[in-house]
Amino acid sequence: MIILCARIVLLAALLAGGTASLQALSWAPGWTGPPATRASPVTAADLTEARRLGDAIDSAASARAAIVAWEAVATAQPDQPEAWIELATLRLLEGAAYRSRPKDRLKCYIAALQDCERAMATNPGFLRRVREGQKPWEAVAALGPREMGAMNFWSTGVFYIFRDCLGLFGRITNVRLMDAAKAMLVRMDAVDPAWEEYVSTFSWGIYYLTMPSSRGGDKARAREYFDLAVTRGVHRTLPRWGRAKYFLLPRGEAAAARADLAAVVARELDGLGGNRSWNRYFQAEAARLLAP
Repeated sequence: MIILCARIVLLAALLAGGTASLQALSWAPGWTGPPATRASPVTAADLTEARRLGDAIDSAASARAAIVAWEAVATAQPDQPEAWIELATLRLLEGAAYRSRPKDRLKCYIAALQDCERAMATNPGFLRRVREGQKPWEAVAALGPREMGAMNFWSTGVFYIFRDCLGLFGRITNVRLMDAAKAMLVRMDAVDPAWEEYVSTFSWGIYYLTMPSSRGGDKARAREYFDLAVTRGVHRTLPRWGRAKYFLLPRGEAAAARADLAAVVARELDGLGGNRSWNRYFQAEAARLLAP
């Protein structure tokens, strides 16, 4: 009886990773949203305010306000990818930083994937391929420099879904999504491996860390990519924050992790590349992890 109860408790723990643990994830592709209409004027003031709100996020409420502002910009000019990409990164931030329940995070992350797909579909070659039946990761060869952000945040969204929304069985069921994220990273490196200070290098670290060894996961390679990302991303907080949180701390390398986290906290926001609100979140998370 004790053994049976223990097994039940273990099974419950394995299933507790989110609402989608036992089924394959699916969502309406981003390009099937409301059809593009003739672009409406977006004033310089509209863009300035949207950017200000996007840079000022420090709470769930301010994240929502920024997302609403960028939704207005994106829907006014649906054939321009930039606003859809900005929406994607802000939705990812909302889910990661300001939502705690797996189902709420999953909603944010899937919306981000759809925004990325909408941005990709502004590329006529990509849109033709997916309308012919290809999946986004199969049609990725059509994408180029203007869709780099969409590819980056699409793969990031998949990684966040695995981290925050799926239990063990859910990860097994949905492992194909990791293969899809890999296809995005391969295409990014084919187009411009140095984009945003080699941000794909860090993503490769996440990929090799997350995948099971039976499907190509490799902790040693993950370490190599994380270390290389830190070396390359000199104006970024993500590589050191992510190396500490995802790799060093779980392996008991506390001194090295604390050095990374302290370095993140010490950076001045004005000297950093990337989204200001993401950098603010990374610093807050680093400070939290450093606290006794």
